[in-house]
Amino acid sequence: MDARAGLAVGLIAALIVGAAVGHYYTSSQQLTVFAAASLKKPLTELARRYEKERGVKVALNFGPSGGLTAQIMQGQRCDLFFSADWRYIVKLRKAGKAARTRKFLRDYLVLVVSETGRRKRIEDVRDLTRPGVTVAVADPKAPVGEYAQRALQRLGIWDTIVKNGNLKARPGTVNQVATMVKKDQVDAGFVYRSVAVGFGLPIVQTLPHSLTGPIVWGAAVIRGGNERLAEDFLSYCLQHIDEFEKYGWEPA
Repeated sequence: MDARAGLAVGLIAALIVGAAVGHYYTSSQQLTVFAAASLKKPLTELARRYEKERGVKVALNFGPSGGLTAQIMQGQRCDLFFSADWRYIVKLRKAGKAARTRKFLRDYLVLVVSETGRRKRIEDVRDLTRPGVTVAVADPKAPVGEYAQRALQRLGIWDTIVKNGNLKARPGTVNQVATMVKKDQVDAGFVYRSVAVGFGLPIVQTLPHSLTGPIVWGAAVIRGGNERLAEDFLSYCLQHIDEFEKYGWEPA
């Protein structure tokens, strides 16, 4: 067997083995998705089902929407982006990074409390100003942190919470806030309604959009990526919007 024939046989063997173990995908069968951390549960489930039905590998990267936007702006590989703040989608569109955009989901900011928070009878955001109460508000680089801070400022209690030392932590993502409340590391925290449902956290108050501003999730097919597959997966998510609704989201 000459060298060229041996190489061909080797390549064929590699493809057969790769397909057999489920690790071989062509570039047209791979999809890289960046998504806000709050979407982890429903999007992971839909990606699993999509992979099984379509024979496609979906690589999911979850994080704060602002940080993910910065990565896309810097040229990091991404085919489809789900943001927890519509403004980041607009930013990508204005920069020429988005081939297609659409509003995706709508949610609300809620106040959740831990076991200790319930014992302290935290029932309203104004209770967060009381001495000895601890609260987690996400970093403003994560949209949920910006929404919460805006609402507390509009209510005129943000400065008091900070001044009294009640602001214990500013985690990077909404899921980290939820985890802190779940583990009773803080008395209260601000998360999306969908995240509260996903973590099984009791909601003591829902803040209206008049305080937070509109909370709209957006999606962007990234220009120059695998646009065809990104469009298909986005359509798949829209066809299975009930997977998001069961966590408390509403279609935008």
